[in-house]
Amino acid sequence: MRLNYRLKRQQGSMLVIALFVIIIMALLGLTMVRLLSASADAVIHEVYGVRALQAAQSSLERQIQLAFPLTQDLNNEGQGNCVNGATSTKLFVNVPGLENCLTVASCSPTDGFAGETVTHYSFESTATCGAGKVIASRTVAVDAIVE
Repeated sequence: MRLNYRLKRQQGSMLVIALFVIIIMALLGLTMVRLLSASADAVIHEVYGVRALQAAQSSLERQIQLAFPLTQDLNNEGQGNCVNGATSTKLFVNVPGLENCLTVASCSPTDGFAGETVTHYSFESTATCGAGKVIASRTVAVDAIVE
């Protein structure tokens, strides 16, 4: 008789426990989905950031190559095409890995301090890469001295 009474009192308790376990598992699953989504977004931003850095470095190297060409005229003293405030813009269209990247590079020569016989050059390149809502921008700068 006592066993029968205990069984009747416990009816429905398994339903409450099962419901509790289902809710906890659902919350755990939802947390995992959000975590994976945030991780995927971070990877996308990192990839476009690296692409922008590579595009900026490529554009900067091109600007330096224009300022200091490998085939130099001895009378030109190593100076190439570097005009104060001149900028060059390049859109990478057919370069694998750098699609949708836009770069703006500039070169500006400045005279040194009074009495110096050197010329200072400042090179800067900014690249912007993106797709959809994700946009990454990186800037690279280099200074050079010609004696």
